[in-house]
Amino acid sequence: MLLPLALPNEWFDLGVSGVGLIALVPAFVALWRTDRPRRAAGLGALFGAVSTAIANYWLAFFGDFSIWTIGGTVLAYTVFNYALFAVLHTAIHRPASADFIHDVWRPARIALLWTAYEFVKSVGFLGYPWGLVAYPVAEIGYLDQLVELTGTWGLSFLGALANAVAADWVIRNGYRTTLPGTTEQPGAQQLSVRLRKVFTAPTRIAYGWIATSAALFLVLGLLGRSLVARIEPTGSYHVAVVQQNVDSWFPGRFSDALDTAQILTDRAMAQAQEIGVEPVAVLWSETVLRRPYFGPDEFYETEPVREPFVDFVRRTGVPLVTGAAMPANTLGDGHNSAILIDPDARLVTTYAKQQLVPFAEAIPLWRLAPVRIFFREVIGLYGTWLPGSSSTVFSIPAPGAPIIAGAPICFEDSFAWVTRQLAANGAEVMLNLTNNSWSRQRSAQLQHFVAARLRTIELRMPLVRGTNSGVTAVIDARGVTTASLPMFESATAVFEVPRYPRYRTLYLRAGDWFGWGALFGIAAWLVTLTYRERKESARRQAGIRL
Repeated sequence: MLLPLALPNEWFDLGVSGVGLIALVPAFVALWRTDRPRRAAGLGALFGAVSTAIANYWLAFFGDFSIWTIGGTVLAYTVFNYALFAVLHTAIHRPASADFIHDVWRPARIALLWTAYEFVKSVGFLGYPWGLVAYPVAEIGYLDQLVELTGTWGLSFLGALANAVAADWVIRNGYRTTLPGTTEQPGAQQLSVRLRKVFTAPTRIAYGWIATSAALFLVLGLLGRSLVARIEPTGSYHVAVVQQNVDSWFPGRFSDALDTAQILTDRAMAQAQEIGVEPVAVLWSETVLRRPYFGPDEFYETEPVREPFVDFVRRTGVPLVTGAAMPANTLGDGHNSAILIDPDARLVTTYAKQQLVPFAEAIPLWRLAPVRIFFREVIGLYGTWLPGSSSTVFSIPAPGAPIIAGAPICFEDSFAWVTRQLAANGAEVMLNLTNNSWSRQRSAQLQHFVAARLRTIELRMPLVRGTNSGVTAVIDARGVTTASLPMFESATAVFEVPRYPRYRTLYLRAGDWFGWGALFGIAAWLVTLTYRERKESARRQAGIRL
């Protein structure tokens, strides 16, 4: 229950960051007290099910197939943590528990394993970078600035290390004075004697790790402060952002939702005129255009009735970035896309979402009839998107030089590989299009926001979030939110967006090197451990035969 408390929730908007440094301690201590890997795996299943259900309860509001989204996610992380805790048990109990006082590297091993886990759970088709211990750490001092070097995984390591060090201290200072599997229980006298021996070998190691990790946090915080000090804008421009707060999933509401977006855009343009600025673009949210748009056609020249969309775009005279459903092929498949429309209502550029929501936007083997029948008749899901295959960027005219923008869609701004590839293709700003209105919960939108914020620091470029219900905001290259709109309200804003020189950060150049390093490090340790144990077993067998 502590981990969900450390993350954004309904009581604390950004979570309780300090709790994130101890949230895993009960789990690690429980694994120490457990003498069987199978029981440890069971504890992992319990941890995965409870923590996921509490932190992600808002998935239960995901339309007609919410039972699949919340149930599938909880089931997946029950299985993931079942496997994770079995390996964690090995990390905690190797070398053999009888020699635990000499096991100096236990905290580092646990932290490396947890980092590898958070990396693996956040990439690929099933990737879901929610609930990471990195996010509470990112709210502490200047530690968030380190993602420019290590990506999110450096913060995952720091968060896991703090938890592992605290758990190691509890273990070594008398929480359990007997070895796992024995029947003797610690009495008050034993505990008192144990706690008085502050400078014994076990406690020296524990306090050594506390001092080392505290020094590491301090040094890295100072490094983060020095990294952010060099980030300075060279100018700025303005983007008009519309937050509709309209349920675009509701059948038959497409034209009404589109008309609402147009009315709010007029309000935003009036705001721009009042403050004496000219927006370089208007930003709408995800899939505002539920029908494909290739340019002026019969539908968009007549709908909405109050003012047809084509007439509206031409009257506004500003490029429009909006979400749209675009065809992917002649078989009827579609892309969840972001499109750029010029002031003459011509389609300029499209970008198709690459990281789709598993089992909601994309389903493996969908073309097989039994799979389609199951999802349509049992789950209530009648279609899917096809993933995009290229990281297309938009060129938006602006005074001086065009603005090159990437347009990650929905939770793509939580996936560093998506924004990194857009930046590699020349993007200098990210314009995110999101619709989280279905969640109905502040915590859902804030959990998305804290994950997306780190993209600005990794690449040292601003992020403008255009959402249906929140969090609509502009975040600068330091990771600081400079302006935002209230959630779950129809609202508009004219955001001033800073323009920066191109920063080729280590993360842009090297990507997820820290996450891969943690994964390969743990794999190498497990291979080495297996080899040594087999060698030792063979030696014992040879001795028995002799």
